[in-house]
Amino acid sequence: MEQRPIKDQIPAAGNVLVPGCGRGVDVFYLRNTNRKVYGLDISPIAVQDCQNQQKDENIPDSQVEFMVGDFFKFDIPEGAFQLIYDYTFFCAIQPEQRPQWGHRMAELISKDGVLITLMYPLADHAGGPPFAVSEAAYHEQLDPNFECLLLDDCPSFPARQGKEKIAVWRRK
Repeated sequence: MEQRPIKDQIPAAGNVLVPGCGRGVDVFYLRNTNRKVYGLDISPIAVQDCQNQQKDENIPDSQVEFMVGDFFKFDIPEGAFQLIYDYTFFCAIQPEQRPQWGHRMAELISKDGVLITLMYPLADHAGGPPFAVSEAAYHEQLDPNFECLLLDDCPSFPARQGKEKIAVWRRK
């Protein structure tokens, strides 16, 4: 997310969601005094570990909140989200859930809000997770409610070169 065009799209304030937050790395990275970042994960153990780290590092509740929950069912905070960062969450869900994912993203993000998606693995393999994804799969789910502002290669781990892209979408 340090790429200049992407960093410029991150709202300075508001609510942020990181679905499938795991160890919370992105939640802690995105926080600031003007943003509240919500980390959502289905694993109570992952959420507890994140909460312990938050406490150990004296990070205020006004900046981060970790929740155990189902992405498709959790309660949306007042004001919705101004940013969602999907770091490989899309590839973790069953492919038949992708239309539901697209509808939920549109429901969660406020008008003119931003969705950043890390598309991985851009491949053609059976099984998962991670399930294979494509640029077309994202466009199919997001184009009705989002405008794609940027789609670019993602500099990453050597083993992932050519297998991932990053995109920035704005809610219509």
